[in-house]
Amino acid sequence: MLLSRVTAHFRKQEWTAIAIDFVIVVVGVFVGIQVSNLNAARIDRGLAASHLRDIAEDLQSHLDLQAALYGSAVARVAAVDYIYGKAFGRTLPKTLVLSVTTRDAPPTPEIPEDQLDNILGWINTVRSSPGSRHGYESLISSGHLGLLENRALARKIQKYYDSYDDLLVTQTLFRQFRDQGVVANWAHGMSVFDERPVGDVIALARENEDFAAYLRTMREWAVLHAGLLEDLRVDTEALLTDIRAELERLS
Repeated sequence: MLLSRVTAHFRKQEWTAIAIDFVIVVVGVFVGIQVSNLNAARIDRGLAASHLRDIAEDLQSHLDLQAALYGSAVARVAAVDYIYGKAFGRTLPKTLVLSVTTRDAPPTPEIPEDQLDNILGWINTVRSSPGSRHGYESLISSGHLGLLENRALARKIQKYYDSYDDLLVTQTLFRQFRDQGVVANWAHGMSVFDERPVGDVIALARENEDFAAYLRTMREWAVLHAGLLEDLRVDTEALLTDIRAELERLS
């Protein structure tokens, strides 16, 4: 229709009409491209928001899991402190000195009287479940990281999961050391979660330097573990806040 009209204008040399038709064509093409671009941008924002919602859900599950892992680390510190206090009448250092930093021992609860005979369970429980990371893996595997317009947020997400992976490796080392120590303690007739009078455990710590060293090392790993988990909790909450703010902007 438009082509026929333009042809007719050419035959009649109606240049003004030809110019108007040309402008109509250009504007039509431009508007079509803009509409297409807007639709594509809307779809991209929807995909980015979907990925961010999935990551936010994973981060919330991380917070719940970190609380459980932190409680496990604190229990180990509390149990060893109790044994050392009873066996040697002294308090272990409140600060763990490392090569380039220090870690303060976390506040510990009092062990309930009815659980003292299960104190080996407190010492040897090392929780290190990795938790969910489906949201982040979906973002990376789909190649949609570039859809996040907030590049600072994209970098924060990548940095967070780098730290998260480092913690998983560290937790694996904690469990390996625990497993080696438990095997060594079989020589003393003790299983991983052995139920025995706490007085027997205290006496063994007092009489056996190897067992006492194992207990203290478990405490040192637990102090480090608790510190790393606390750092990750702070980072998780901060990232979750940033993601929720970005989702609010995209809505």
